[in-house]
Amino acid sequence: MDIEKIIYESTREIYSLEDKLRIATIFLFCEKLGNSKLAELLYTDNHEKLILDITEEFNDYDVDFHINFSNSNVKSAFNKTLEKVKKVCDDNGYLKALFNKDEYALVIEGIVNYNFDKVEFKQFTKNIVQQLTFDFSS
Repeated sequence: MDIEKIIYESTREIYSLEDKLRIATIFLFCEKLGNSKLAELLYTDNHEKLILDITEEFNDYDVDFHINFSNSNVKSAFNKTLEKVKKVCDDNGYLKALFNKDEYALVIEGIVNYNFDKVEFKQFTKNIVQQLTFDFSS
Protein backbone atom coordinates (compact mmCIF):
# COMPACT_ATOMS: atom_id res chain seq x y z
CA MET A 1 0.00 0.00 0.00
CA ASP A 2 1.15 3.47 -0.73
CA ILE A 3 -0.20 5.20 2.34
CA GLU A 4 2.94 7.33 2.54
CA LYS A 5 2.24 8.86 -0.88
CA ILE A 6 -1.40 9.45 0.03
CA ILE A 7 -0.41 11.21 3.26
CA TYR A 8 2.12 13.35 1.41
CA GLU A 9 -0.56 14.52 -1.03
CA SER A 10 -3.49 14.85 1.37
CA THR A 11 -1.70 16.84 4.09
CA ARG A 12 -0.43 19.66 1.90
CA GLU A 13 -2.78 22.18 3.50
CA ILE A 14 -1.08 21.70 6.88
CA TYR A 15 2.00 23.81 7.50
CA SER A 16 3.04 22.17 10.75
CA LEU A 17 5.30 19.19 10.26
CA GLU A 18 4.24 17.90 13.67
CA ASP A 19 0.57 17.73 12.61
CA LYS A 20 1.53 15.95 9.39
CA LEU A 21 3.55 13.41 11.36
CA ARG A 22 0.69 12.81 13.77
CA ILE A 23 -1.67 11.97 10.91
CA ALA A 24 0.97 9.76 9.32
CA THR A 25 1.66 8.02 12.63
CA ILE A 26 -1.89 6.84 13.21
CA PHE A 27 -2.39 5.61 9.65
CA LEU A 28 0.96 3.83 9.40
CA PHE A 29 0.63 2.34 12.88
CA CYS A 30 -2.83 0.95 12.16
CA GLU A 31 -1.60 -0.42 8.84
CA LYS A 32 1.22 -2.26 10.60
CA LEU A 33 -1.16 -3.63 13.25
CA GLY A 34 -3.14 -5.38 10.55
CA ASN A 35 -6.28 -5.22 8.49
CA SER A 36 -8.65 -5.24 11.47
CA LYS A 37 -7.16 -2.14 13.04
CA LEU A 38 -6.87 -0.36 9.68
CA ALA A 39 -10.51 -1.20 8.94
CA GLU A 40 -11.49 0.20 12.31
CA LEU A 41 -9.60 3.43 11.61
CA LEU A 42 -11.14 3.79 8.17
CA TYR A 43 -14.75 3.09 9.05
CA THR A 44 -15.33 4.08 12.66
CA ASP A 45 -17.73 6.93 13.35
CA ASN A 46 -15.68 8.25 16.27
CA HIS A 47 -12.03 8.70 15.32
CA GLU A 48 -11.20 10.66 18.45
CA LYS A 49 -12.34 7.78 20.69
CA LEU A 50 -10.48 5.25 18.56
CA ILE A 51 -7.29 7.29 18.80
CA LEU A 52 -7.70 7.56 22.58
CA ASP A 53 -8.21 3.79 22.79
CA ILE A 54 -5.11 3.10 20.70
CA THR A 55 -3.11 5.57 22.79
CA GLU A 56 -4.20 3.77 25.96
CA GLU A 57 -3.58 0.32 24.50
CA PHE A 58 -0.04 1.18 23.37
CA ASN A 59 0.83 3.52 26.22
CA ASP A 60 4.04 1.56 26.96
CA TYR A 61 5.44 2.41 23.52
CA ASP A 62 5.60 6.17 24.20
CA VAL A 63 3.95 7.04 20.91
CA ASP A 64 1.71 10.08 20.80
CA PHE A 65 -1.31 9.50 18.60
CA HIS A 66 -3.12 12.74 19.49
CA ILE A 67 -4.45 14.64 16.48
CA ASN A 68 -5.54 18.25 16.80
CA PHE A 69 -9.07 17.92 15.42
CA SER A 70 -9.89 21.42 16.71
CA ASN A 71 -7.70 22.84 13.92
CA SER A 72 -9.86 22.91 10.80
CA ASN A 73 -6.90 22.34 8.43
CA VAL A 74 -5.76 19.31 10.39
CA LYS A 75 -9.28 17.88 10.51
CA SER A 76 -9.70 18.49 6.78
CA ALA A 77 -6.34 16.87 5.97
CA PHE A 78 -7.18 13.87 8.18
CA ASN A 79 -10.52 13.41 6.41
CA LYS A 80 -8.90 13.75 2.97
CA THR A 81 -6.32 11.15 3.95
CA LEU A 82 -9.07 8.90 5.26
CA GLU A 83 -11.08 9.09 2.04
CA LYS A 84 -8.06 8.55 -0.22
CA VAL A 85 -6.87 5.56 1.84
CA LYS A 86 -10.37 4.07 1.63
CA LYS A 87 -10.38 4.58 -2.13
CA VAL A 88 -6.92 3.10 -2.73
CA CYS A 89 -6.56 0.46 -0.01
CA ASP A 90 -10.16 -0.76 0.13
CA ASP A 91 -11.19 -0.65 -3.48
CA ASN A 92 -12.74 -4.11 -3.18
CA GLY A 93 -14.60 -3.43 0.09
CA TYR A 94 -12.80 -6.10 2.11
CA LEU A 95 -11.83 -3.73 4.95
CA LYS A 96 -15.38 -2.43 5.21
CA ALA A 97 -16.70 -5.98 5.35
CA LEU A 98 -14.12 -6.78 8.01
CA PHE A 99 -15.18 -3.75 10.04
CA ASN A 100 -18.84 -4.80 9.70
CA LYS A 101 -17.89 -8.28 11.02
CA ASP A 102 -18.87 -10.06 7.82
CA GLU A 103 -18.39 -13.79 8.45
CA TYR A 104 -16.61 -14.42 5.18
CA ALA A 105 -14.22 -11.50 5.74
CA LEU A 106 -13.49 -12.71 9.29
CA VAL A 107 -12.63 -16.19 8.01
CA ILE A 108 -10.33 -14.74 5.35
CA GLU A 109 -8.67 -12.56 8.00
CA GLY A 110 -8.16 -15.61 10.22
CA ILE A 111 -6.53 -17.53 7.39
CA VAL A 112 -4.32 -14.63 6.37
CA ASN A 113 -3.15 -13.99 9.93
CA TYR A 114 -2.67 -17.62 10.92
CA ASN A 115 0.83 -18.09 12.30
CA PHE A 116 2.14 -21.24 10.64
CA ASP A 117 5.53 -20.78 12.31
CA LYS A 118 4.06 -21.77 15.68
CA VAL A 119 2.60 -25.02 14.37
CA GLU A 120 4.86 -28.02 14.68
CA PHE A 121 5.23 -29.49 11.25
CA LYS A 122 5.07 -33.12 12.45
CA GLN A 123 1.83 -32.52 14.35
CA PHE A 124 0.43 -30.57 11.42
CA THR A 125 1.15 -33.37 8.93
CA LYS A 126 -0.14 -36.01 11.38
CA ASN A 127 -3.44 -34.15 11.62
CA ILE A 128 -3.68 -33.89 7.84
CA VAL A 129 -2.94 -37.60 7.42
CA GLN A 130 -5.66 -38.47 9.95
CA GLN A 131 -8.14 -36.22 8.21
CA LEU A 132 -7.35 -37.68 4.79
CA THR A 133 -7.34 -41.34 5.84
CA PHE A 134 -10.24 -43.46 4.63
CA ASP A 135 -11.74 -46.06 6.91
CA PHE A 136 -12.78 -48.94 4.63
CA SER A 137 -13.53 -51.32 7.49
CA SER A 138 -16.99 -49.96 8.20
